[in-house]
Amino acid sequence: MPLTEATKHKLDTLIRFVIWVDITILLLYFLSLQFGVSFPFPLPGKKLNNPLALLLLLFSIRLMLNVPFRSRHLGTLNRLLTDIPHRFYFFAFLIVVEFALQIMWFTYPDDFRWNLDFERGYGTHFSAIQLYILGLVVMMAAWADYGKKVGWKEKLPWYHLVASVYFYIGLDDCIGIHDNIAWSRSLFPKSTVFHFIYEWLWLYGPPILITVVFLSWFFLKKFLYSPGIIATMFVALALWVSVLLLEGLAKNIVYPMGLDYKRLLISIEEGSEMLGATLFMLGFSKHLKNIQERKVEIPQ
Repeated sequence: MPLTEATKHKLDTLIRFVIWVDITILLLYFLSLQFGVSFPFPLPGKKLNNPLALLLLLFSIRLMLNVPFRSRHLGTLNRLLTDIPHRFYFFAFLIVVEFALQIMWFTYPDDFRWNLDFERGYGTHFSAIQLYILGLVVMMAAWADYGKKVGWKEKLPWYHLVASVYFYIGLDDCIGIHDNIAWSRSLFPKSTVFHFIYEWLWLYGPPILITVVFLSWFFLKKFLYSPGIIATMFVALALWVSVLLLEGLAKNIVYPMGLDYKRLLISIEEGSEMLGATLFMLGFSKHLKNIQERKVEIPQ
């Protein structure tokens, strides 16, 4: 049963209030973690990840409930992705942030805030936000391609699946779902092969393989008209696959070699993941830009 406008307005007001409460909590966490500010009351937790994940979820709900809110914010994002020179500035900003995170990781490797391999670090927060934006970009490309009212029997659901991949990986990054599968470590206790790599890789392996095949098929089907986009997407996908290979080498091959090798592997691994997401976004934004330019060229 569809919600009435009055119900949507009430829900939107409630969500907006919770968003401001969540932003306040995020600000208090940040002041406490980054600057050591103490408060005369206890904070409801010790890390930014959970309130950040909640903020992204609440923002998504507002996008669905509030049409002016959705139009305003997605319109801003669209300009950043497709207009010149905003497009150059936006992607340059992402690259600069990724480069800065790498510098801080090597400069302050013992500071958990800059640890690229630690879920409470700023690198994790950046990755989660970037992947969330990437998911939105995929949906914007879908709406531009087929229209917002296209039926489920059309091709729009494929876009939804692709967006869901990015949204889930962002959520996994933010709250560390794969790192919290502790029960997997107790499986096959006498199997050397099973425990040679991180146990979650065996559990994620089949879904990951299916996802790689699906994304490859989608990219070839959707972007075959543009060799540049195809190349961008497959370079991004190769970077993400390399992350899994590095994860497989980490536990019993690289990490035992010493701290310097561990830091270097983490740098390459996390850098590949962040750069891959940026390249995915670049490809989808170029497709979105192409769609909009084609529609302008069509005589009305």
